[in-house]
Amino acid sequence: MRMPSLRRGVPGAARWSSWLPWLCGVAAVVVAARNLIGTYTDFGIYLDVAREFRAGGFDLYRDRAPAGPWVYPHCAVLPFAGLQGLLSEPAIRWLWCALLGLGTALLLRATARAVAPLGGLRPWQWLAFGLLFQRCLAQNLTHGQLSLWVGTCLAIGVVHLQRGRDLRAGAWLGAAAALKLTPLLFLPALPLMRRPRAALAMLGTFLGAVLVLPWPFCGTAEHLRHLGDFVRTIQTSLVEPGQAAIVRHHAGPSIGGTLDYLLQARPFDHDGHTANLVDLSPTALAVAKAVWSAAIAALLAALYFGARRHPDAARIAFQAAAVLLATVFFAPLVRVYHLAGAMLPFALFCRGPRRRGDVLWWLAAGGVLFALTLRQKKLLGETLWRSLDAGGLLHFALVALLVWLVREGQGPATATEATSPA
Repeated sequence: MRMPSLRRGVPGAARWSSWLPWLCGVAAVVVAARNLIGTYTDFGIYLDVAREFRAGGFDLYRDRAPAGPWVYPHCAVLPFAGLQGLLSEPAIRWLWCALLGLGTALLLRATARAVAPLGGLRPWQWLAFGLLFQRCLAQNLTHGQLSLWVGTCLAIGVVHLQRGRDLRAGAWLGAAAALKLTPLLFLPALPLMRRPRAALAMLGTFLGAVLVLPWPFCGTAEHLRHLGDFVRTIQTSLVEPGQAAIVRHHAGPSIGGTLDYLLQARPFDHDGHTANLVDLSPTALAVAKAVWSAAIAALLAALYFGARRHPDAARIAFQAAAVLLATVFFAPLVRVYHLAGAMLPFALFCRGPRRRGDVLWWLAAGGVLFALTLRQKKLLGETLWRSLDAGGLLHFALVALLVWLVREGQGPATATEATSPA
């Protein structure tokens, strides 16, 4: 199978398009090192969990005030536990900084390849991408977050889907799901993409990583106990979010993270701040969330099925974008660094409006700009800084972005697929 190359698929693309991701990767190493060397951050939680995993007998998913809980399947701790047996903590931190830089480079390179069948991004469009969405990557670097590698696995998996490499695609997507459960939404989507072999490979990779891989390292009893703790944690976050340490004090761009705080007098942080417009009863709130969820699901379905008129590679780009946005809207917890998994729909959005007077595109871009890049406490003051987060601005900006993608996905592909050896 032949697929568009990055350089030939982007009209007028400069030669720097091939090395730009690696330059960003080097910059990412520097940013990560400035924030992870000698500080705790989320990466400190990973190292604590690794020590507890090696010692045995600990509930890895308990609330770790004030740091927060570990929220990944326990197979994700294996690399950190293995490194602790080989390297000192400072060496592990430097190695993780390098891996975050590598993940950044691979994520951006895969994103560029995924949008190439639709014409790719010109230099000014990459600048818009960086201006609007760089914080989604930067927060992974400053926190030392594993979510960056979740996004990288997803992006690489999508590119393999476009190239017809179903087994490789399923392996990468399964690895992403083993690190964070929300990519499991690809499982029902892949057969509809006409990629059933990729779905089977994804399921096999996920089950092998979660159910089998940790077993030899911790024994049967510990393995089953960790699985039970993880299942209970996920159930609580879905059924009783007010009791779950993961989501109890957070207003994010997901449907729950927005409506729970706008339509219910519920504190969104440990200081007790609220952002509710009205205080609905639990029944009325459930109805409001169901109606809004159905509307978002309808938009995602329109994007997914409307992409069928495109050639295969472009079709998969739009359909994968729909699945990735679904993981944002319907996840029980979404923070800005989790949005690293949605780089593909963000890049499709940054192809920009076809006409300057595209009000919808500018509204979405403006909302993202103020919810991410310009949302700085020193710039806005604490009151407005908190309001832009808990007031749902990012959520509604992403809804506008989705509506714009639905509209754009209805038309024919914007570029003829150039060919080069896959």
